[in-house]
This record gives sequence, C-alpha cells and structure tokens, in this order.
Amino acid sequence: MSNSIETKDSARWEAFSADPSGNSAIRILTVDDNEALRYSLARSLRDAGYQVVEAKTGAEALARAAELPDLITLDVNLPDMNGFQVCRRIKADPTTTHIPILHVSSTFVDPQSRVQGLEGGADAYLAEPVDRAELVATVGALLRLKKAETTARQQAQAAEKARLELAQLNATLEARVNERTAELRTANESLRELSARLLKMQDDERRRIARELHDSVGQLLAAISMNMAVVDKESEKLSPEAKKAFVENRSFVQQILQGIRTISHLLHPPLLDESGLPSALRWYVEEFSQRSGISVTLQFSPSFERLSSELETAVFRIVQECLGNIHRHSQSPTAEIRVTKSGDSVSLEVRDAGPGMPAEKQEQIKLGIRTGVGLRGMRERVAQLGGQLKIESDAGGTTVVATLPCTPSTPAAIEGVA
Repeated sequence: MSNSIETKDSARWEAFSADPSGNSAIRILTVDDNEALRYSLARSLRDAGYQVVEAKTGAEALARAAELPDLITLDVNLPDMNGFQVCRRIKADPTTTHIPILHVSSTFVDPQSRVQGLEGGADAYLAEPVDRAELVATVGALLRLKKAETTARQQAQAAEKARLELAQLNATLEARVNERTAELRTANESLRELSARLLKMQDDERRRIARELHDSVGQLLAAISMNMAVVDKESEKLSPEAKKAFVENRSFVQQILQGIRTISHLLHPPLLDESGLPSALRWYVEEFSQRSGISVTLQFSPSFERLSSELETAVFRIVQECLGNIHRHSQSPTAEIRVTKSGDSVSLEVRDAGPGMPAEKQEQIKLGIRTGVGLRGMRERVAQLGGQLKIESDAGGTTVVATLPCTPSTPAAIEGVA
C-alpha cells in the first residue's frame, strides 16, 4: 500500500455524520502487512465506533475469519499468500461465506485487479489513497447489505419452517380426516347392516304374524264356523231371540274370518312366496281399489321373471307405502303402477293424479329432513339394495321411481324432488 490513509478533506470528514452509537457491537477484521496502513485503517474504523481486530498475514486472516467477524477489510499484497486467494478460501467455507469482504489495495489498483477481486468473491474494492468518509460509508453499506441478507435469510428460514409446520399440520389434518372418514364409513356400514337386519326382522315378523293369524286364529274361527253349521241344523228348536242372536253371531264370525284373512295377506301375502311379485301385486291392487275407491292400473313388462325374495319383498313394500300415501295425502282418484325389468335392473314407477306436494315439503324431502316413516322405510330399502329412489312432484301429480339392481351393489342415496 501507499502512505497512511490521509484525510483528503478534514471538513468533509467532520461533516460525515456516521452515528457510532450503534456500531459498538460490530467487529471488523482488518488485514494488512503494513503496520502504518493497518493502524490508519483501524483508527478510522474505531473512530466510527466499530470494534477492530487486526491480522498481518493470509494465514492469520483465515484463522481470525473463523471467529466470524462482521466484516473484513483485506489487503491484496500479503507476505504468504495474496488477498485474492484468502478471499476465495473464506468465501468457499460455508461457515464464513456470509462475511462481507472489502479489498483495500495501493498496489493492485488497475481495472483487471478490481475485476479479479470482485470475481473472486469480494463485495467491494477500494484503491489507495482511501478517503476516510468513503471507507466508513462503504463499510456501512456492506454491513447494511449483510443485515438485509441476514434478515432475508432468516425470513426464508422462518418461511421454510412455517411451510414444513404447515405441511406437517396438513398431513396430520389429512390423517385425522382420513381417520374420521374411515370411522364414518364404518359407522355407516354398521348402520346399513343394522337397517338391513331390522328390515329383515320386520318382514320376518310380519310373515310370522300372518302365519299365526292364518294357522291359529283363522283355524279356530273356521272351527267355530263349522260348529255353528251344526247348530244351524237345529236352529228350528231355538227361540226367536236365540235364533236371531245365532244368525248375527254367524255373520260376525264370517266378518272376523274375512278380516283376519285380509290382515294376514296384507302383512305378508302368501302369493308373494308362492307365485311371485306379479300375482301378489295384482291381488293387493285389487283389494286396495275395493277398500279405497281409487282406480289403480298395474302394468308389468312382458315376460316378467321371478326376482330374488329380498327384491320382490322390497318392491311389494314400496308399492304398499306409495298407495298408502296416495290414499292418505294426494286426494287422487287414480294411480298408475309400472314394473319393468331391463337387463340387470328393475324399475318401479308409481304415479298419482293429485295436486302435487307443496314446495316446502319437496325441499324437506330434498334435504332429507322431517320425512315420514314411510319415506324413510322406502329410502332404506332402496339404499340397502344399492338402488336409487327419485321423487318428482308438480301440479299434475307425484311420481315415485325406484330403480333396483337385480344383483347386490353399493348402497346409494335418495335423489331430490324435482
């Protein structure tokens, strides 16, 4: 280097208002083999409020750099290795690469040397003689840049940490959602199994009660009727009052017997097991029309074949419920039933000619709230068999369409009212 750093303009240095109050915690390593120049550099930096440590050689500079100073001023012309080599080694070390390096040289001042120094990793390059104000201003600029880079790096690390935490939270949340979904799936499966068992128990109980009514009560009434036929042969011996009571009782017995047979058939028509769905529905529709006064037409697709017992029972029960709803709510004088089999599915359509359901009721059915027991029963039967239930209602009437697979499949839900 040349002579000691001189104050080129004392007034300019005095006017330089670097506030040293915030620099006392900042430590700068000054590397120069020239005692006078090193002293001048160190004095200028200390006057600016910085802590300064000194080194004379490249090896000493590398050792001091391991102590992680905040900035290094580095001479290029050193006795053991040049400053370019020292700079490259400091920048190549991951633990010291972040330290700003300011080359200060009085020998290598040409543009090629400056380019070599900056390309070697230096952050700035000053040539002697150096103005004290310029030196301190350059150091301050490098320290601000370092602070900004440190802040950016910390923010990036914080962002990465937040990203990892968010990813972990998402993974945990996804795992919890999957766990909860699995629990709900298991609960739904258990509910469907319970619903299926309840429906089967209900059908079995209806079948049992129908059989008991037919085989026990019905047979007892039939025996009473036969005994009364024997008494009828001796009826001339009865008083007029006794004969009148006998005739009335015989009529009562016939009415009870007919009522028992009707209730038994409604609970579970024997034709459903013996002859299949078409015969059972024709009998039921005829009985329903006689009781309700509603004209019902029933159509089956050509060559309709027997279905599984479960499927035939489901269709029969849905027809029962639909006709019951028509009788109770629709005020329709007619009803139409169509049962068709196409491929691997059976379609049931029941339509009335009533005024249709109110909009509020349609919305409740669509949302699955406040539906009647009958509709819930139809929904459960259809869902258990993996079918679809659709309800359409307008001013021209209400139509219920149930589509059921002939083979078991995944349970499905009811569709909304259109």
